Amino acid sequence: MKKILFLVTLAGSLVGLAKTPGELARENRALVEKYGKSVATVRYYVKKNADGIEPKFEIPYQCPNCKNTHWRDEGVSADDGIPAEFAGYVIGRDEVVIQDVMVAPEFVDRIEVTCAGETVAAQEVAACPAENALVLRTAKPLSAAVPLAFTGGGEPEDPRYFYLVKENGETVASVSGSEAGKFVHHVEAGKDVYEGKPNTLVLDKDGNPVTVAYQLQVELGKETFTPPTAWRREPADARFARKRAFEDRLRKAVLPAYVQLEAPAKEDGPSRRFSFSDDEAKGNDIDTCLVLVEHAAFLMLKLGPQETARLVKIEATLPDGKKVPLAFAGSHAAFGAMAVTFKEGRPAGLEPLTLDRRPAIAHFGRRIRTAGAVNKGGTLEIKSGEQTVREFERGKGNVTQIDLGRQWLGVALGEDESDLLNKHGLSFSETGLVGLQLADRRASSSWDSAKSVQAGELVALVEKPVFDGENVPRSAADRKRAPWLGVEVQAAGPDILREKKATSYFRDYDFERAALVTAVASDSPAAKLGIKEGDILLSAKYPGGREEKLVLERDYFSGIDWNEVFDDPRFLEMGGTAELTPWPNAAGGVNAVLAAKFSVGAEVVIAWVSDGRRKEGACALGLAPVSYASAPRSRNRELGLTVCDMTQEVRKYFKFDEKAPGVVVTKVKGGGTAAVAGIRPLELILEVNGENVVSAKDFVEKTKGKKDLTFTVRRLTATRMVPIKL
Repeated sequence: MKKILFLVTLAGSLVGLAKTPGELARENRALVEKYGKSVATVRYYVKKNADGIEPKFEIPYQCPNCKNTHWRDEGVSADDGIPAEFAGYVIGRDEVVIQDVMVAPEFVDRIEVTCAGETVAAQEVAACPAENALVLRTAKPLSAAVPLAFTGGGEPEDPRYFYLVKENGETVASVSGSEAGKFVHHVEAGKDVYEGKPNTLVLDKDGNPVTVAYQLQVELGKETFTPPTAWRREPADARFARKRAFEDRLRKAVLPAYVQLEAPAKEDGPSRRFSFSDDEAKGNDIDTCLVLVEHAAFLMLKLGPQETARLVKIEATLPDGKKVPLAFAGSHAAFGAMAVTFKEGRPAGLEPLTLDRRPAIAHFGRRIRTAGAVNKGGTLEIKSGEQTVREFERGKGNVTQIDLGRQWLGVALGEDESDLLNKHGLSFSETGLVGLQLADRRASSSWDSAKSVQAGELVALVEKPVFDGENVPRSAADRKRAPWLGVEVQAAGPDILREKKATSYFRDYDFERAALVTAVASDSPAAKLGIKEGDILLSAKYPGGREEKLVLERDYFSGIDWNEVFDDPRFLEMGGTAELTPWPNAAGGVNAVLAAKFSVGAEVVIAWVSDGRRKEGACALGLAPVSYASAPRSRNRELGLTVCDMTQEVRKYFKFDEKAPGVVVTKVKGGGTAAVAGIRPLELILEVNGENVVSAKDFVEKTKGKKDLTFTVRRLTATRMVPIKL
């Protein structure tokens, strides 16, 4: 049996500054002796459930050193027989009270209580929900224990708090004074709140016990000093019965859902597509959950624009196992949840959740019920617990973020599953759904993955949500196309900057990279802003966000001798990329900056210099015209080459009009028939057997099944005939 060590310390403010260490030590020993036989060690020996999972524990305690509340994980083990240990208070010969750790019965193997050197079996008999406490009854009276005799006289004068914490098998005890600790006045709520002391025995000024407290946050004037013997009790299993009933209700409003994304294309293309730095690779087949809220339906899933762009299928599984198709309705602009609709109408038998439309501040200090849902291959698992609303933070889009503190699920979960439920869940007041909780929210200029969203005011947006125009499914062709301002640019250089009176807006090392507008497409975002030829671009940003400079990357390819490149055999492996082309890269320049930080449809503020004056304007970025990087491609396996449609920048480079025929060779397989015949990437195929080729699709049709082919091929300014026999 482990020795229980009691260490009691008294703050100097309690005992007077004049007391010597010796006097403090004597007072400590007196308190230890007084309560040594009134404190018990409670051990929960656990077992695995039917799924082979064992419970985890997170227990709050007040550190004797720093006096702050910490949380510790109990390293329990069913296989090794290592129990979870808690400090309890003896309130009767056969009764011990502890903090309610919500261990589901399926995980409890046995409970033991040790006090004054005696160990006896025990069982849970009652719960006290208002006090977050649990009463245990021992199999026989604790013969050597001294039950606490509570004064029950109301709030004591100058109370002290005696608290315990299990550390490495030893019980460490300490006494602190009545100081409020972390005191905060919440103006809107009109509440004064201070940090409580977990697992504490409240003493009066004479050291007599008044009550036991398990509060982590206390509202001034709402403290209770009723002794545990007078707490309202209910059967210990009642809290789990409520939990099961609540979870059964959720199964009529939460369904397993499946999301399928099209696999990313493997062909060459732009390196930046709807780029957000924290987009997560979730794979192409995603199991998630559908939540029905009155007249709306949301997937408990956040996808970035890159992922949503590839969305091809959504379906839900009904309680009877039937699968029903869903349609994309939008991505919530504030917190990313995906709204969907039933393609064939909402099935009968489902019961959407009622909303609690009160503002978030109405829930301050209240315990709310939380639930997490996990979809395991079409099978729904729901776990629930309770939390206390502790803090608020105002977010974008009238979303109020709530700090709920620790979540007590009251169940055993694997590491990944527990993390998921804490990030993806729902919260309920006594009247309805308070909010949806996801891992991420949309900040002013990026996805902020460090903070979760839990919002009371958020649910007011559920019926009329603000959707993110960037985060939508796209066709295979549009998926590759970048956001577009609608300008053509070239490097300005210091001389042009001086002429345009724009030097002061750039640092020396940016003079050669400043973007001079050389053309503005009609009806483009730039044209609508009033940007014109000769203006100098400065920056783009989300409203209220950080500016991204619209400067050009350094030009490393301007000095290339393309005749030498075409004749270099290594070009078969490196040719055909969007960056390395004789014609200007339409996806590069300022478009590369836009694609790296923004997406199609993004509302941005553009800054530029016109006639020596800085100007700003807001616009929605358009969808860039099809370019070489995003043009449709077709592959002929027999020939060992891939071609794409001729696009605007290619035609401009070759001075071709819109009716000129031709396709661009994008890739040539080394050692293949086309490579042996001398065809290289970035050459043009104008004709097949004397017939004009007008598209990549047309090229496939004109070459399919033919054994004798003659291509009219153009390389830069030279044209040649290339015969091929298959």
